[in-house]
This record gives sequence, C-alpha cells and structure tokens, in this order.
Amino acid sequence: MTKIVVDTNIIFSAILNINSRIGQILLTGDDLHDFYAPKYIRTEIWEHKGKIKK
Repeated sequence: MTKIVVDTNIIFSAILNINSRIGQILLTGDDLHDFYAPKYIRTEIWEHKGKIKK
C-alpha cells in the first residue's frame, strides 16, 4: 500500500470538487492507499464547515 499524507487543503479540495482526481481517490476509499492526516484536521474542517456547505 502507498502511504499518503494529506493536510487540510487537500481535504478541502477533495470535498469542494469531488470530481477531481484527488477527490475521487480520497472519497472512494481506494484500497491501494493508506491515508494519514494530522490530528487537528477535524478541528480545522469543523471551523470551516460553513465554507464546505456552500
């Protein structure tokens, strides 16, 4: 498995454009990759949830 480290910017890009390549990789649960993110990523996403909902 390939290990991939993602940050908040990558997560936001995937959420806001689910048809992008990174969106498809992250959101389809590809079994070929292990994803790693910092512990604070949930907090950052929660703080910006208003931007995500638009």
